[in-house]
Amino acid sequence: MQNNRLYSSSVPSYVSIYNSLYLDIVNNVYAQGELLPGEVQLAQKYGVSRNTLRQALAILNEDGLIIKSQGKGTLVARRDDRAIPKRIFNPMTTLCKQRVDDVEIQFNYASPTDIARNRLALGMSEIVLASNLVYRAGDSVVGYAFMQVPARVLEALEIDVADDEAIIELLSATLYEKAESQSLHVKLIHANELEVEFLRVPEGTPLIMIESILSRGEEALARCKFYFLPEHYSIRFLLK
Repeated sequence: MQNNRLYSSSVPSYVSIYNSLYLDIVNNVYAQGELLPGEVQLAQKYGVSRNTLRQALAILNEDGLIIKSQGKGTLVARRDDRAIPKRIFNPMTTLCKQRVDDVEIQFNYASPTDIARNRLALGMSEIVLASNLVYRAGDSVVGYAFMQVPARVLEALEIDVADDEAIIELLSATLYEKAESQSLHVKLIHANELEVEFLRVPEGTPLIMIESILSRGEEALARCKFYFLPEHYSIRFLLK
């Protein structure tokens, strides 16, 4: 039997400054996309200690109202009023807080790793289209994806493997449109040498990683590993 215990506690000291900052942000005292004043100035304005201010800022950051950007200060996040799609979608572009305006794609054909062979239910002689996709918003790299697509899926979808534009469309949109279901495995990881190369962040940087298998019926269409820089994404899914 589960033991449940209830304790009363006082309201944390940072709640009042959180509420004040929240109201000022939603009322555009601090405009979307602009830098917040520095900690000293904010602490003086709201009459709190810097430690209390930092606690409030940490919760505002968790709630997606501000973005702490290394070397740039603290930005007021742009409010995301977009509806969550009801169908399967590309999370790297759809869930980004900024507009993704550039995607760099590298791909090749190779034998899959054993884990990919298992996840995609591939025979020993089957090969996959393996691709790295780097997503940018303006001058900033915001995320990275690694995708593996069985060669038989390319054939079934009548993709011209000699047409680079057809491959780009496949990886960016077609696979998500054709998928009828997907599995999601979410993890917090820290950037290793591979992620550092693509995301241009220091080794050990915290990342959100989602591994997804896109499927149509009983057939696996693709294995996708999505790597998100948390400050650039609001990750939301609608489940029914």
